Amino acid sequence: MTSTGSKRTNAATVTTRDGRSYSIRHVPVAKIRPEDGLGRKRDRDGHRELQRSIEQFGVLTPITVRPAPDKTGDYLLIKGQGRTLACRILGIETIPAIVVDDAYADNQKVQQFLVENVARLKMRPVDRALLINRARQDGEETAAIATRFGVTAATVRRLLAQLDGASNSEVAALRSGDVNLAMHAVIARHVGLEERPGVMSAVTATSIKPKELEALFAALGWRHLVELGPGHRMQRLTLLGWACGVLDELAPSSTRERLRQLALKFPVEFEQHTAEPTLVAR
Repeated sequence: MTSTGSKRTNAATVTTRDGRSYSIRHVPVAKIRPEDGLGRKRDRDGHRELQRSIEQFGVLTPITVRPAPDKTGDYLLIKGQGRTLACRILGIETIPAIVVDDAYADNQKVQQFLVENVARLKMRPVDRALLINRARQDGEETAAIATRFGVTAATVRRLLAQLDGASNSEVAALRSGDVNLAMHAVIARHVGLEERPGVMSAVTATSIKPKELEALFAALGWRHLVELGPGHRMQRLTLLGWACGVLDELAPSSTRERLRQLALKFPVEFEQHTAEPTLVAR
């Protein structure tokens, strides 16, 4: 099993105020051992929650290690015991780690600086959003999160609302790049949790853009379709999939013109002779 942490941390660095830079790399979990005196008991429920978070989101905050002085190629763990143990339990082979030298390993001010500023590393918007969501789940206040990540409190609240209740499949699609944050935001605004997998599947199979999807939801009267209830879920998803497919085949033009052409092709009824209804134009 490979690491679920962000692969893009391999070449990243973090720099302290005195100009020293520390690399962030993926370190084999099997090569990490604790510093003397680091082994401590953890809250059992809290550790289970940490495991669930890592299983879903990956390791978003790197641990801190230093090369072992015995020339074995191992690393001594300075900070991140819980994350490291969770990876061992989950069978994750590597973990993102800040690698420091001996001179700075015991410098608490440096360690605090690294912990507080790791979120400011150049990272993908989706990784930052997931880390913000995790910080709020850990009980950090919105204002503190905004300050630490260098964003507005409104941005934090928007991302938290967007990711609230996100399924494993949604997170996986975001992390893989199959759907970006802007597209996911549109889907989250219009679609309930239970229907999101089907909607995301329909949308990611095409090249439709977030702005156009927003207009499509309005044109289809999606809110009213949802009010028909769960018994019409398949029809809603079939209709949306058809519409996205047609838009994907139309020539580039304004959103308004493309929706006009879509309307000209609009089917008038469902054919339900099979378990999954298909659209039929009359």
